[in-house]
Amino acid sequence: MRASYEKLDTPAGHSLLCRRFLSERFTAPWHFHPELELTHIVSSRGLRYVGDSIEPFAEGDLVLLGQNVPHFWKNDNQRGRQRRMACSIVIQFHENFAGGDLWQKPEFSKIARLFYKAGRGLKYGGTTRRKVAALMEKMTRVQGARRLINFLLILDILATSDHSTPLSSVGFTPALDLFDAERINKVHNYVYAHLAEEIYQPRVAQLVHMSPASFSRFFRQKTGRTFSAFVNEVRIGRAARLLTEEAMNITEVCYACGFENLSNFNRRFRAIKKMTPRDFAAHHAAGKPLLS
Repeated sequence: MRASYEKLDTPAGHSLLCRRFLSERFTAPWHFHPELELTHIVSSRGLRYVGDSIEPFAEGDLVLLGQNVPHFWKNDNQRGRQRRMACSIVIQFHENFAGGDLWQKPEFSKIARLFYKAGRGLKYGGTTRRKVAALMEKMTRVQGARRLINFLLILDILATSDHSTPLSSVGFTPALDLFDAERINKVHNYVYAHLAEEIYQPRVAQLVHMSPASFSRFFRQKTGRTFSAFVNEVRIGRAARLLTEEAMNITEVCYACGFENLSNFNRRFRAIKKMTPRDFAAHHAAGKPLLS
């Protein structure tokens, strides 16, 4: 398995990295790096992991991540429909990319505050998302001072936006060592591969060479949740996607996501999404905003 620490090398003559990724699926695993990161999803859908947040993502997703926040975007399998390429535009930068004391200037105080708030991960919507997406697209086509000026405009828009939502919980700490992140990545892959089945924690603990008790403590410490809560969140995230995108009724979604009965499925779904599966599907069909 690949190391989960990502080392980024900024080319000579550049202050930051701005890249477009296009492939059948996003390949980066659960990983982290000291650079901040702004990601815009041009195409692809699935589940987005940021710290201890697990949410569905789709085209237009815009997220700013602080330093060392673990993250990855897990594509849907897209079974039974035409495969679409996964495309994203990603900007990665050190906090002091523009000079160590720039953010101490009064004109940039809001951007300095933005970098701090990004430690929880920030999701953007509304007009902010549209404006920033357009500027990120422009950045892929320009170089030199124009690229840097465009990025400063992006930071100003993000710092003054009223359309941001924190992703991770207040108590989440992003400190992970390479070995720990690799073990968590193994757990993620196993859960995804066996989502429709009963998942036994002792079997997962064995997979990462830990006792059940040690694994339980380790997983809660590193993710801020119990393993069973994590599995339920992944299942509900998959269920939300199936309810909005597939021609499946609620009973079919229930069993496809590993729940043994509708009563348990409805209870778990409501606890996480603050509404029933039926209401969730109806809100989505009507184009209404979903409850947070």
